[in-house]
Order: sequence, then C-alpha cells, then structure tokens
Amino acid sequence: MTISELLAVLFPHLSGPQIDGVCRSGRSIRIRARTGSRQAACSRCGTVSQRVHSSYERRVCDSAVGGQEMVLHLRVRRFRCGNDDYAAKTFCGSPARAWSSG
Repeated sequence: MTISELLAVLFPHLSGPQIDGVCRSGRSIRIRARTGSRQAACSRCGTVSQRVHSSYERRVCDSAVGGQEMVLHLRVRRFRCGNDDYAAKTFCGSPARAWSSG
C-alpha cells in the first residue's frame, strides 16, 4: 500500500491529497501533504469558490504506527466567498472542518 492509498483510507473526505515528502525525524515519521482542491463550497451558504485567500498547515499526530509517532503535516487552503450577505468572507476546505482546531 502506498502512502497515498493509506491517506485515502484514513481520510476519505480529502480530495486527492498530494504527498510532498515522507521522512524519519528521530522516533517520528513525518508525512508532508497538501490538498489538491482547486475549489470548495462555502460551509455557510454553499457558494462554490475558486478564489484562494491563503493556506495554512494542520497537524495530525498518532503514536499507533509500529510504536512510532506519525505526524501528518497537511497544508489546506482558505477560500474567499463571493456572497455579500454576511460579514465572514473566508472559509476552509473540508479537511479543516473535519478536524478540531489544534
């Protein structure tokens, strides 16, 4: 099973994460990935946007992989919503909504 296949099983809500690298750092295995979505629907109004506002990194840690810590560094995008009916103008793609803030 490839790293991409493993991520697809563990995180089926991600749309085609792109793996940028896998490395060992001490007792940790670190996977660097980013979402490949070029658009997302606003979680409040459903408006689909392709306007990227910014991006940031989420980290998911687990110690259950062969007794070693596994850290997934996932870069996700924030999109700009074009709906002028409310004050909030940006929203995150689905990975950020699926995980609690860290």
